[in-house]
Amino acid sequence: MTALMSNYPNGFAQGVSIFGMPILNTYTGNVFYVHSGTGSNSNKGTLQSPFATIDYAVERCTANNGDLIIVKQGHAEVVTAAGGLDLDVAGITVMGMGQGANMPTVTLTTATTADVDIDAANVTVMGIHFVSGFADIVAGIDVNADDFSLIGCRFSQSAVDLNALIWVQDAAAGGSDRITIQGCHVMAIDAANTHFVNFAGTGDGHKVIGNVLIGDWGTMAIGGAGVITNATVMYNSISNAATTNDAAIALAATATGIVMHNYACGGAAQANGFTATGCAKAQNYYGVLAEDASAILDPIAT
Repeated sequence: MTALMSNYPNGFAQGVSIFGMPILNTYTGNVFYVHSGTGSNSNKGTLQSPFATIDYAVERCTANNGDLIIVKQGHAEVVTAAGGLDLDVAGITVMGMGQGANMPTVTLTTATTADVDIDAANVTVMGIHFVSGFADIVAGIDVNADDFSLIGCRFSQSAVDLNALIWVQDAAAGGSDRITIQGCHVMAIDAANTHFVNFAGTGDGHKVIGNVLIGDWGTMAIGGAGVITNATVMYNSISNAATTNDAAIALAATATGIVMHNYACGGAAQANGFTATGCAKAQNYYGVLAEDASAILDPIAT
């Protein structure tokens, strides 16, 4: 493997190759590293000299430059107030490294208003473990800009009754179009919870694809009263202990889009898992948690 030529903070000046085959060209955006254990906000943000917090790294980024924040395995960050972690620079990506217990964590605690704000467009967050550490956090991730992507993240609560009522909240009107939530794993078992993602606005082009949601959401796991358009809700596996009808996926009657190939079980009666009247629907299945029976099509085939 060729020597790595540092060009801080702009990646590798000569690229990276293995046995003469290039695998990484020069990266034009800034690359910053973060680790709470070995880092300091007086450091340079390099691999060997990381920053201590994601929040500080965001402040070093340049808008629409393709900047990348790499959060090293074992990182732990605490958010104690509204906007305590504010991703407010357009076009950045926050990428966590590590799996299982090594996955970087962001814990919301101290106040019900503690949250992560998405206040700039085209922000992507990958591979971060979000933890609720306070009772009845109002909304863990508050999305106030377009084209936010949440990919391969994990959500959990640190103890019984330390919960997020809503984990992902959209903006009013069309203030947060094209939210993407994909490949996430969620454990949110407190009975006070209302939504994993609440679509209360009128956003266009949202995608919720391939997530595993296990919890107790008294309103619905995915959905809301907002009239969203051109949504895609597919390949989600949902277990919702709530007995509320249509508590797996429920969209407003005039919301449009595709709701297909979702599989859910819950505390509600059979054939009461999904509502998406204005959407194209196919192959959604719902079963009852308390019954030893296979799920059935919902809506029932005609």
